[in-house]
Amino acid sequence: MTAIEVKNLSVSYDGYDVLRNFSLSVGVGEAVLIRGLSGCGKSTLLHAICGLIPDVIEAEYSGEVLIFGTLVKSLSVAERAKQLGIVFQNPETQLFCDSIEDEIAFGLENICIPHDEMAQRIEQMLKLTNMENFRFASPKALSGGQKQRVVLAAVLALDPKVLLLDEALSQLDRRGKDALREQLRLLRNEGRTMLMVDHDDELMSIASRIVNL
Repeated sequence: MTAIEVKNLSVSYDGYDVLRNFSLSVGVGEAVLIRGLSGCGKSTLLHAICGLIPDVIEAEYSGEVLIFGTLVKSLSVAERAKQLGIVFQNPETQLFCDSIEDEIAFGLENICIPHDEMAQRIEQMLKLTNMENFRFASPKALSGGQKQRVVLAAVLALDPKVLLLDEALSQLDRRGKDALREQLRLLRNEGRTMLMVDHDDELMSIASRIVNL
């Protein structure tokens, strides 16, 4: 079964082509690593898959992106959140609550998850990311690696079928990278579908396939 289908995708900014007639198919349970030089369109691809392009980021856009056979552009924001989760390079862009617990709860509240189930998911994600001891801490007090794990916890709490990682390891120190790679390895072993954009060579051991742009 196909999780992501990109068909003849072309994206340009102010007349400059970033992607041209690009196609990609990702099967359910695959962990695909996208590699390439800076500026070749790796992040643009993820932004198009999750719907940020053209809904939020202005760009000239053609082609189709389907998630489990449904056009992304036809899905509501809430529907996209259940299908797709994205972790950006800079965790600061995705953290804005006063505590770790609130960060994880925020998305769940917005898709109207019942309180009992919400509490259960928060506990599960804190345990999964080894952030149980920081439950009531402010994200501002955390290291870069810890912040990125909180973002991952908040995204995974929504139980998206596909996880997109846009250079999520690039700003972390060695310890932070090791911790996050281990989390991704666990997700890969659980059969989570992942599309990863990164220059980190050690992610190659997690990937089931590598695509070079």
